[in-house]
Amino acid sequence: MQTFFQRSSLGLVFVVLVAVIAVSQVLFKGVRLDLTENNIYSLSDGTRNLVEKIEEPITLYFFYSRDAATGLPQLQTWATQVKEFLEELTLAAGGKIKLNIINPEPFSEEEDRATALGVQPVPLGDSGETLYFGLAGTNTVEDVETIPFFQLNRQAQLEYDVAKLVYGLSTPTKPKLGLLSSLPVNGGFDPMRRQPQQPWMSVSQLQEFFSVETLDDSLDVVPEDVDLVMLVHPVKLPDNTLYALDQFVLGGGRLLAFVDPFSQMAGPMSMDPSSQGPGPNSDLEPLLASWGLSLSNDIVGDGGAALQVNGPNGQPTYHLGMLGYTPAELNREDIITQDVDSLNMGLAGYFTVQEDASTTVTPLIESTENAAPIPSFKIQPGMDPTSLASGFTPTGERYMLAARVSGPAQSAYGEEAPAAAATGTEHLSEGDIQVVVVADTDLLADQFWVQVSNFLGQRIASPFAGNGDLLVNAVDNLLGSADVISIKSRAGYSRPFTLVEQMKREADRKFRAQEERLQQELRETERKLTELQSQEQEGNILTLSPEQQAELDRFLEAKLAVRKELRAVRYNLNKDVEALEGWLKFINIAGVPLLLIIISLIISRRRQAKEVRI
Repeated sequence: MQTFFQRSSLGLVFVVLVAVIAVSQVLFKGVRLDLTENNIYSLSDGTRNLVEKIEEPITLYFFYSRDAATGLPQLQTWATQVKEFLEELTLAAGGKIKLNIINPEPFSEEEDRATALGVQPVPLGDSGETLYFGLAGTNTVEDVETIPFFQLNRQAQLEYDVAKLVYGLSTPTKPKLGLLSSLPVNGGFDPMRRQPQQPWMSVSQLQEFFSVETLDDSLDVVPEDVDLVMLVHPVKLPDNTLYALDQFVLGGGRLLAFVDPFSQMAGPMSMDPSSQGPGPNSDLEPLLASWGLSLSNDIVGDGGAALQVNGPNGQPTYHLGMLGYTPAELNREDIITQDVDSLNMGLAGYFTVQEDASTTVTPLIESTENAAPIPSFKIQPGMDPTSLASGFTPTGERYMLAARVSGPAQSAYGEEAPAAAATGTEHLSEGDIQVVVVADTDLLADQFWVQVSNFLGQRIASPFAGNGDLLVNAVDNLLGSADVISIKSRAGYSRPFTLVEQMKREADRKFRAQEERLQQELRETERKLTELQSQEQEGNILTLSPEQQAELDRFLEAKLAVRKELRAVRYNLNKDVEALEGWLKFINIAGVPLLLIIISLIISRRRQAKEVRI
């Protein structure tokens, strides 16, 4: 009888559960509760704004070879996530987006259509079977945008990739960006390696959103159809170009400038003219001064943001000039840096605001308080990064590495146009400006923020820092659109253990101080040893007294002791940190399963105890 009631209760619970699910499917259709950090399973405000602005209908074709994916559980899960996201996007678009989900069978018309729209078939093993897992979209003017294949390593960028496709279809005419750079951002030929260079991914990314036109460095007037000028490492621009930029900005044009007191990407200077770079330092005077800013000649050393690099002996060490910034150093109230999670910079300079500045200068990136200027001449090829730490003393100040400049400004050329000005143009002596300046050019280079791989002939970008976001945010914001910004900023990146990183930096700081003290003792001991030994060998005659010999022995023992202590310091440098990392990995991997096992055991014991009492 008891077993009958137990089974009846279970059956009743099952029926009630099914009923609740069925009713909820009707009453709460489309209602979702997303408890993940950053709401990665929900549409961002940027995506919702984007679909609301769609004026002409868009048709999406989601090609997924469901049968071919059998036996690939990871891919099936990923495909379900893509499908559900597309359905939610379609629902939010309110009829402006039509979604077609297609399972292209081999040798079918659907397969031909997928290929025609640019969806990439991927072969599965040696069976000859292919898998389609991509998205294509069309608009009313027959434009086609395609995601050839949904890469597994781009799950965090799903919303961004799809929104970018929709943005391209809903905005056929792209804003025009004028690019003026002394660095090979568009690719070119590497004279050192004697081979072509690929365009920098930061610039390739811009070309996905905007029409990018390369500007000549001796222009007299910025073309009328250019909405924004982007300068990268401007070196010794002629007066006519500087004046053209001055007038462009005062006339309402937007400008984004990357200047640098020491650019690693500027290329080596050599006796071979074909291999010479533009020089490591750039500037934008007199324009910066007219905007109320000045750029340092020194780079920023920052012990609170130093990144690990490989030293000359291959051992990892912190480089005071290679900087990794977190949201704590980025302006969270400005839309350009609001949602950037991480940023890598290299040998960056800093800006100071002039006392008589008429503009409003808003810092976007600031150093930590553990920073200080380092003269640029200390940077040498093949140098030991630890040499920068010698004598480094933080000032306690925060240095401004990037800023937004807005408001009234005067022309750098006063009331009259210079002799280099183009004829027939009206001179503007003042105006409201909108400018963003960054004291680093290296942050645009691939090695600072993105890994680029080749997949089926296409360059696939996997960002590990938010440098690309910063660039797109800045360009998009200066061009007046903000929707794509919030979408892009939802992309996920590696999330290091910040506590561990802080412990590493603190251990490294203590190690360096102790190491310097021991090295100084070792040098002093060796100096005294050399003096004593020189007396011993003078004229090949033993001249040391017993007291001097005892002193020599004492110094030899002291030298050995110092070297032993130095080895111990190096050995124990990251001992605590490695132990903490091990515990964190154990908790992350085994913590939840162990917790479930413990809970299951407790419940089982309680049930057994209850049955015994009955």
